Amino acid sequence: MMTLKHIYGLGCGLLLLSSCMVGKKYSSPGMPVAVSYHEVMPVDTTPVAQWFEVYQDEALHQLIRTTLDSNRDLHMAAARIGAAQAQQAIVRSSLFPQLGFSAKAGGGQAGTDALKVAGGIDGALFNVFGLLSWEPDIWGKFRHSSRSAAAISEASRQERNALQVSLVAQVASNYFLLRDLDNRLQIAEQTLVGRQVNTRIINDRFSKGYIAEIDLLQATQQEAIAAGAIPNLQRQIVQTENTLRLLMGMGPGTVQRGFSNFDQTLSPDIPVGLPAQLLERRPDVLAAEKYLEAQSEQVGVAQANRLPSLSLTGALGFASPELSSLLGSSGLVANGFGGLTGPLFNFFQRKNAVVAERFKLEEAYNQYQQTVLGAFRDVDNALTYYRTYSEEYEQRRIMVVAARKALLLSRAKYDSGYTSYIDVILMENNLFDAQFQESQALQGKLSATVMLYKALGGGW
Repeated sequence: MMTLKHIYGLGCGLLLLSSCMVGKKYSSPGMPVAVSYHEVMPVDTTPVAQWFEVYQDEALHQLIRTTLDSNRDLHMAAARIGAAQAQQAIVRSSLFPQLGFSAKAGGGQAGTDALKVAGGIDGALFNVFGLLSWEPDIWGKFRHSSRSAAAISEASRQERNALQVSLVAQVASNYFLLRDLDNRLQIAEQTLVGRQVNTRIINDRFSKGYIAEIDLLQATQQEAIAAGAIPNLQRQIVQTENTLRLLMGMGPGTVQRGFSNFDQTLSPDIPVGLPAQLLERRPDVLAAEKYLEAQSEQVGVAQANRLPSLSLTGALGFASPELSSLLGSSGLVANGFGGLTGPLFNFFQRKNAVVAERFKLEEAYNQYQQTVLGAFRDVDNALTYYRTYSEEYEQRRIMVVAARKALLLSRAKYDSGYTSYIDVILMENNLFDAQFQESQALQGKLSATVMLYKALGGGW
């Protein structure tokens, strides 16, 4: 008969056995390479500023909020997190004993010979049992599985964060593109109005015989160039608006505008941070490391599966041929069993399972390194984009001022008869192109700040 001393000794023995965990303990990998950025900038190790502190455009803020509330991909990512958390709870429950019950009532008749071979039941049968089953985690199989599931759950959460970062960046980039297209459309419309007036003047001069027909044909051509740019820009505007509305979980339609790109306020300081800090900020890097950790734990599971496993089962309840005496002391039933099972010879199946998991671990490690290297590349590219677009935008502004003044002078010379209309056309095209390039350079500068904040891991 098992006494309290026996139970205590069994518990201590199981506790001692549970310390025989196989498999290496996971340790976080370091940076795969030394990193130095092309751009030499002051290092600011403070946290990345919140997105809404970077730009003061309330229309952009609203687009971002709507996207984070209604984007379908983000909702799917949230569902994946819930499923991963539930799976984690399922795996963790394997660490603990499982308790169930069984109840049965019935009866029958069996002859003497049938009873000799257990061919039936003669009379009534009533029983009710509580059933206990448990596989002590001697080698750490369930602990490795639980840690792997926890790492996958955290990876799912970080993937959702990475998706959120990407969505906000897409919204901001498309918004700045939309405002750039709006500005270029306005330039084209204003240019068209000016060229229509110019064509009428040239036509009047031609009808009076003051100028040659070639001037009228060239003026008509210039008007058509400006007019042809308008429907092209309108197509791009509709496409960009629909892209934004899809990100917000909406159907086709218009998008609310706020500040023009020329009125956007940029944060004066852009934190760069040390390369090591980037590994803590980027959710895609964190997710890749969690997948690496999960696979490391799977190697431990495969190693534990090569060793014998202990199973304990027990039943406590009552059994009786009569319902009235079922719960009496004479009907009490209590039993317990222990079993040991393990592989003996399976043509190296479980050994090869360990080898396969180790190769998967190597794959996950290289994927983590690739993600880290990609993160450093993104930061370096974004820093370069921000500097070069800032410099380009300043030069494009100078071009516009000079082109506008050159056009005024060339028109004055043409009206005075000192130059041909070809010079006016050249100056008109120069101004038109310079205004477009100025607008696009500003959009590139704004989008570069989006790239940088995304590369640094968000800040929203």
